[in-house]
Amino acid sequence: MPGGLNNPVLGYVAFTTVKFGGYTLAAWRLNQSYPEHARNVAAVGGARTGIGMIAGAALGFLLFPLMLINEFGLLAYYVAFIPVRLVEWWIIILLFYDRHLQTKAKDWRNAGLGTIWSYVLDVPALIGLLATGGLWIC
Repeated sequence: MPGGLNNPVLGYVAFTTVKFGGYTLAAWRLNQSYPEHARNVAAVGGARTGIGMIAGAALGFLLFPLMLINEFGLLAYYVAFIPVRLVEWWIIILLFYDRHLQTKAKDWRNAGLGTIWSYVLDVPALIGLLATGGLWIC
């Protein structure tokens, strides 16, 4: 599946590894943005990956029919994830960095940048989709 792997389990492991690495890098950046609340980057990356796996699987099952509508189905599918990913990043910010929402402008900026970063980390999965027809969202 993605990355040319023939085994869907290995493809999913590869995908979640990319996501975990990317989300851990995002946690490093969040630690810089919230130095007074710096956290273990692996814990934040793991939490974000786990939240994404749960929400991505649930929403993926619900929205899968969008992909079958027409040539714009995949785009509609990805657009539908925007508010979900914003909420996921807000959860991370609330859990690890700004429990009392004292810096709302910074929080919104970081949630927005995190949402964009989540889409960037989907590029390997999109390459796999184009190459093999497999797709994962997290």
